[in-house]
Amino acid sequence: MTGHAPQTLNHAAYPTFDSAATYRFYTELLGCPLVAAIRKEAVPSTGDATPFLHTFYALGSGECIAFFEVEGLERPASGDGIPSWIRHLALTMESEDAVVAAKERLEAAGVEVIGVVDHDGVWRSIYFFDPNGIRIELTHQTRELDERDAAEGRRLLEQWAAERGQSLAGADEQGG
Repeated sequence: MTGHAPQTLNHAAYPTFDSAATYRFYTELLGCPLVAAIRKEAVPSTGDATPFLHTFYALGSGECIAFFEVEGLERPASGDGIPSWIRHLALTMESEDAVVAAKERLEAAGVEVIGVVDHDGVWRSIYFFDPNGIRIELTHQTRELDERDAAEGRRLLEQWAAERGQSLAGADEQGG
């Protein structure tokens, strides 16, 4: 099955309600260069007459974080019931020192930062929100995940699912 998995992330796209503030944040504070922008009067995939600007900021790997500013789109009211810590974009840093340096740089710019948080001795992370309300995690993974991690992950998933009456088996495994 792994031969069918996507190879890498090309980009993840999010809404922005201020492209200039997004530009400053991602280029100046995170060091992600603007590498492309597309401006259209209609959505290519749907044909909807919706003027937009689509901007792309590169990570060191070449993958991108992208944003859409859509003409006339208002920022939605917060409070959809999903806790703010769930939806986030985790970005890899080269070292724990780089995580700490980013924390200092962000705080000096007035950004509220949580952490450095230790996640089970595997990840050391900081958390903050960008100007669009997107929660960002900058993390350094201290070791490679191995078969033991996968086995423990499967055990925890099976336990969680069983407690909730959920099944991990696909239709073909269930005789359907």
